[in-house]
Amino acid sequence: MHRALVVVVAVAALAGCTPPIRQFDLKQQPMTCEEANRNAYDALKAMGYLITAFTPAAPGGEGVVKGALNDEGLQSVTVVITCGAAGPALDASEDGKWLGQLEFKRGFYLAFTGMVGQRKSAAAAAAKQAALPLAERQEQGFDVLVKPLRGLDARMDFAVDLNAAGILPVRVVIHNRTTRRYQIDPDDIVMVRRDGERVRPLALAAALERVRQTPRPSPETPPPDLTALSVQMKGTLFAATEMRPDSSAGGYLFYPAAAYKQARVRATEVQSGEAEGFVVEF
Repeated sequence: MHRALVVVVAVAALAGCTPPIRQFDLKQQPMTCEEANRNAYDALKAMGYLITAFTPAAPGGEGVVKGALNDEGLQSVTVVITCGAAGPALDASEDGKWLGQLEFKRGFYLAFTGMVGQRKSAAAAAAKQAALPLAERQEQGFDVLVKPLRGLDARMDFAVDLNAAGILPVRVVIHNRTTRRYQIDPDDIVMVRRDGERVRPLALAAALERVRQTPRPSPETPPPDLTALSVQMKGTLFAATEMRPDSSAGGYLFYPAAAYKQARVRATEVQSGEAEGFVVEF
């Protein structure tokens, strides 16, 4: 039994009339450390909390997600994620509150398990659709998804706060659910600022240099591990140049931090040579 489950049951027993809330059983439904980080982070956001601090848990270590909710006063909460040998465990609590924790714990674990259930259902539905012939699938066509990761959202995949270094990571996912072949150029995926200026992605070397030159919060703060960050950024880079029929590609591009209103992507159909443009509004 996980530590967090013991806490929830103990508080429920003290409450007397409130039934205990069963924590999501990670042993019965295995979850990676990365999945636990993502589900905990997104569960707090789904509950309406502003994420104020986030340190992802690594295998064999501990991570923390902190949130704040302005509801007749500032309520702050903390979720501790522990990734041990037996799998991830969670402990959620309201900061500075010793009694009456059950309501928040109940809400968080329901949000957490709901998030897990939604993602499992979505993955199962996607797998079922992928097994069908292309002509029989519900979703067809050439789809472009572009999502800027502002604030702490990027900490899920990168050990350094890229936004603090003036870098905006942008998640790009392209699905080619057609029988045609397309060519794309990641350097031609431009972000459009609110003043209309079009901005191309940064080269990795330029992005890393921005991180290197970012002042540290204090002299005691260790410098970022640029070698490890370089590996992370290269490993997640959107580098697809060809979209074959019934294929998908995803990854990150990195742009100078700014107020952007849209992204523009161009894909060229190989057989006809015709270019198609896609605009994603933010």
